[in-house]
Amino acid sequence: MRSSSLRELDILHAIDDGEMVTKRDLAHRLGIAGRLADRYIKQLVAKGLLKVKTAPARRMLYWLTPKGFAEKARLSYEFLTYTYKMYNQCHRLASNMLRRLAEKEAVRRVVFYGAEPPAEVVAVSLPENGIELVAVADEEHKGEKCAGCTVLPIDALDELDFDRIIFTKFSKRDDVILRKLLQTKGEVVNIMEPEPPANEDE
Repeated sequence: MRSSSLRELDILHAIDDGEMVTKRDLAHRLGIAGRLADRYIKQLVAKGLLKVKTAPARRMLYWLTPKGFAEKARLSYEFLTYTYKMYNQCHRLASNMLRRLAEKEAVRRVVFYGAEPPAEVVAVSLPENGIELVAVADEEHKGEKCAGCTVLPIDALDELDFDRIIFTKFSKRDDVILRKLLQTKGEVVNIMEPEPPANEDE
């Protein structure tokens, strides 16, 4: 699913049924700059998905048109289909990697670094491979819940007994630094970057 379609879906969902909202409201709900929100809104108005009305204090109010409601439903279905396919693919890749860790490296206890959606998917694959999740760590989500665990700071890993750290973050802006740091805590396996197949001649 294209990122532009996801952004359109975000905006259409941000406008509740029958509720008129301002550009500032949308920018706040979506966590984007007002100028960027304005660009997206103009595109949706041009497509006939949103209506605009001038309000007091020089504000502009926006709400969905019937075409907008239909497009929101279509994009929602497309997103659910895309998400289901991605979940299955992620689950398959994770299960294959975990099976290799369990069978070839006798890994039985792991911790996750990354309290993000991949962690929940990978956690589903652990029991079928006889692997226990000891903890989930993530500096950005300390104290939150993920995969049935309360997310810990990275230094808490020093007190735990585990065989591998499974890297389960989508974020790329700091993964090099994080992975170097994690190397001091134990061996890291990046579930987001499966290893290439082994050479059969070796």
